[in-house]
Amino acid sequence: MIKEYILETFNNREIALITYLLIFIGWILITKKKVRSSVADLLRILFGKKIFPAILFLIIYISIISVALSYISLWDTSMIKDSIYWTFGVGFILLMNSNKALEEEHYFRKILRDNFRLALIIEFILGLYVFGLVVEYILAIIIILFALILGISDTDKKYSQVTNLLYIIFGIIGVFYFIFSLYHIYKDINEFASFETLRSFLYPIIMMPLFIPFAYLYALYMHYESLFARLKFSMRHDKKLRKYAKRKILQSVGFRLNLLKRFSPGSLFSNCKSKQDIKSELKQILNKKQYTPSD
Repeated sequence: MIKEYILETFNNREIALITYLLIFIGWILITKKKVRSSVADLLRILFGKKIFPAILFLIIYISIISVALSYISLWDTSMIKDSIYWTFGVGFILLMNSNKALEEEHYFRKILRDNFRLALIIEFILGLYVFGLVVEYILAIIIILFALILGISDTDKKYSQVTNLLYIIFGIIGVFYFIFSLYHIYKDINEFASFETLRSFLYPIIMMPLFIPFAYLYALYMHYESLFARLKFSMRHDKKLRKYAKRKILQSVGFRLNLLKRFSPGSLFSNCKSKQDIKSELKQILNKKQYTPSD
């Protein structure tokens, strides 16, 4: 029963990769004591008060979107695997990289732009058809070994010829997969030109713009939390004035993530002794936009 469920849920390529991953994890956990300790530390971080709520809200948000999409026939239970892959392969990574929203100009705009690129079509076609299980096991181990060698050779210029050769090999493998997929599309165009295929292709494209508001709010929350932690340290001796400073920052910045960039690292309002001092310093911070906080 378990075997039938696995074969129905995962394709041969996914089964091969998952198998090797489980073997690798098992070997590491059995032979490496330090790794076991690191895994325990990682689990404590993931289930800590900062990361776990983010993961929980992420899953809830994606679930709500998926249910909403089901009402317009763009999602059903057969796409649960697609949702899980997208949630932890894209959504979770975006959340963990939320600090880039302040470091990079137009960060979320770039994410949306990258969501509509030719590579997505190629990646979708490459993953659409797979070989038999034995062939996928062989190809997977070859690709893993080449990737490991590439990771080593890419760290030293003296191995540049090996690195270039490996990139060529990966290119050939990619072309091979692509031709194989195109052949099956041509062979069975009716199966490819179906609503299910279109829905699987559109799902990640639709998810990104729907997910951006959640990622934006999370980035906003994280940066406010960091800002208020600095404020707590720099104004630790005057709790009442610190609360006033927090309120003025919230009123002045609101949901505008770009204005948070004005608050450079370091102490904040450390020399302020009154509410007027708070307003004056806040005005200076936001002065480049000629933005004056309200009284």
